[in-house]
This record gives sequence, structure tokens and C-alpha cells, in this order.
Amino acid sequence: MEQIILPMKVHAVKLEYRRRLLEKIVRGHFCVRRGRESVAITYDPNDPKCTSRNPRILYTSSKRGRKYADAVNRYLKIKKEYQTLYVDWKANYSVEPPRVRFPIRQYYDPHGMNNEYYKAQPENCGKHVSDEPIYSEEGELKSKNELMSTSLLKRMGIPFKYETKLYIDDVEKTIIPDFLISFYEIDRCFYLEVLGMNDKFDYYAKTTTKIYDYSRAKYRPGREVIYVFLYDKKHFDEEYFVDQVLTAFNRMIPNSALIWE
Repeated sequence: MEQIILPMKVHAVKLEYRRRLLEKIVRGHFCVRRGRESVAITYDPNDPKCTSRNPRILYTSSKRGRKYADAVNRYLKIKKEYQTLYVDWKANYSVEPPRVRFPIRQYYDPHGMNNEYYKAQPENCGKHVSDEPIYSEEGELKSKNELMSTSLLKRMGIPFKYETKLYIDDVEKTIIPDFLISFYEIDRCFYLEVLGMNDKFDYYAKTTTKIYDYSRAKYRPGREVIYVFLYDKKHFDEEYFVDQVLTAFNRMIPNSALIWE
């Protein structure tokens, strides 16, 4: 898949979230002072005297300099993300991006699946051992489909946790979702199930049971859980996967959240 095109509302939210963040955080750049690597702070929310005309310059080898170097690296990373998103927006639309009303409220969230929920969940809880494990930057994965999924989630800029744990009261059972993904810009997270090998009856029966367990606990498709159905382990449809994830993200953003000038 050559390019991932974000839905308009998702694109607008990602842009505005970063624009606001850039206004609040430490800003600066790296430089050399007296032959030593340094960091120049041009904005510090805790020090109004620090400006682009009167920057604070610190050696990156100092304790304070290392702290500010981390902050400036974060600023430069977010700035690059914003610039890339803005260039893509101008390439797709003839108008300026809208402002967004934050926070974006979710009027019905029965399981409290917000950013705090995401942060609190431990990962790598699965006990099943694959006959042919796949090793990646995320550790040991159990299938090629999961490897493809992690790659696409990274390209979409969506944080995820692999194999968290979920206890379903209604059936008194603990299940291991494939992924827990974070739409952190709107303070929401989703379970993501990549359901492959549906050409095998035994696997399909397990898939049906898992969907039933989610439904008993009122985890709604496209609201708290996303299902990606794949026919077999040899055919991974990248466009279908991306569409399922981004459509869920887009639907959680009401039209009223966007302010067009």
C-alpha cells in the first residue's frame, strides 16, 4: 500500500491537536556554542523571559541541558508531524484546515475506554505459543497478519498494545484481544481483532465465540471493538485493514467538533 489517506475529520483532528500542542510546549533548536553541542530554548512556558531574541543556551552534556534536549527533540518531532500533515492537507483540499473543539466528548462510553484506560492496560499477556513465531520490533508475534497489522498501525500513527487482557463478567471468562489501539487525540481507545484463517472451521468457531463474548459484554463493533476479517493467513488486505481502523476513528468525531472559518 503506497499511501494512506486520512479521512477529513481524522486529518483535521490530528493537525489541530499538534498545532495546539506546539503552542504549549518547550520550543528550540540545537546548536554549537564554544565548540560544544548545545540546545537553544526559544520558548519555555515556565519562563516568559526566554524568547527567540533572548534564547537560553545550555550545553547538552549538563543535567539541565539533557532535560531540555529531550524537550526540544519532542518539539521537533511534533513539528515535523504537523508539517507533514499540513502538506498532505493542502495536497488534498483547497481550503485551510478547520479548528477543532477539544475535548471531543463521547456521550456514551460504558467501559471508560479513554487514554487513562489505555495507559493502565498491561500487554503481552497471551500464553499461546506459535509453532512459527515472528520476531519484530514489538517482540514476538504469532502470525504474519499480526506483523502486517503492526506495520500499518505505525504508518497511521496509531499507538497500540499487543495482547492485553480483558475479563468478561457476563461469561466469567478472560479473553486476550489481539490489539488495544489508541486514538489519543480524541481520548479514546479500541480493541482490534484481526480474524484470519476463517477458511479453517476450528479457527472460525473460535472467532465466533470471541465475537459472542464481546457482544455479551456490550462491546459494540466500530465503537469499542474493531473486527478485521481475513479469509486466510496468506492474503492480507492492507486497504481493508486501514479502512476499518480509520472509519472507526472518523465516526467518533462529530461534525460539530469542526469549526470552519
